[in-house]
Amino acid sequence: MTGRALFFCFLATTSWAVAQEPLPAEVHGVEKLALVVARVSQVQRETTTLTAEFEQQRTSRLLKEPSLSRGRMYFRAPDTVRWEYEAPRPMSVLLAGGAATTYRPAEKRAERVEFGRIQRRVLRFLGAGEPLEELRRYFSFTFRDPGTTGNYVLELQPTALQIKKRLASVTVVIDRDRFLPVGFAYTEHDGDRTVYTFSKIRRNEPIPDEVFQLHMPADVVLVELKVRSSE
Repeated sequence: MTGRALFFCFLATTSWAVAQEPLPAEVHGVEKLALVVARVSQVQRETTTLTAEFEQQRTSRLLKEPSLSRGRMYFRAPDTVRWEYEAPRPMSVLLAGGAATTYRPAEKRAERVEFGRIQRRVLRFLGAGEPLEELRRYFSFTFRDPGTTGNYVLELQPTALQIKKRLASVTVVIDRDRFLPVGFAYTEHDGDRTVYTFSKIRRNEPIPDEVFQLHMPADVVLVELKVRSSE
């Protein structure tokens, strides 16, 4: 479940106009990549809360066909995220304090995974709490611009060994007008791939505290794990 996290966010009102300014037409290549990364990072730094509906498609060598899921996500700065899966079966995933807890009501089972320092930083990024530019310490970036009608695409290849063991690549789709990520995909080391798309996005609106609390019956079996890191 370590990849189920979200790393997109919206621009705060005070700098919304700045972030929506088109990139200079004469900027290309590395300079254009730097500008896009800077604006997306600005979006992340200035977000307080965010909610959205999501669709998830997962492809695995263990599945005959891709699995499809949908639900709603909630984000609160700096790094708390809840994924509430509604279909095909209910499931809650809460990322907070460097740990991820997955609760499956039908199975009366929950798993809590704690992460090392590098994994926490990656999860903070995926949860919109870590600016995109900070991940250049752990990933190499490749930039694609399909033209005036298409969104920007960033391909991230891990350079840190601890990340390479789990992730092969991450793809970020960025709205070219608003400079906010509108989808992402990650490919795991074994080839499994998960793709997220988002809709009905709302930002900087109050979210009740209880949304970020998992209330589980006393008979739920909780399994605790830890992902080790050399850093």
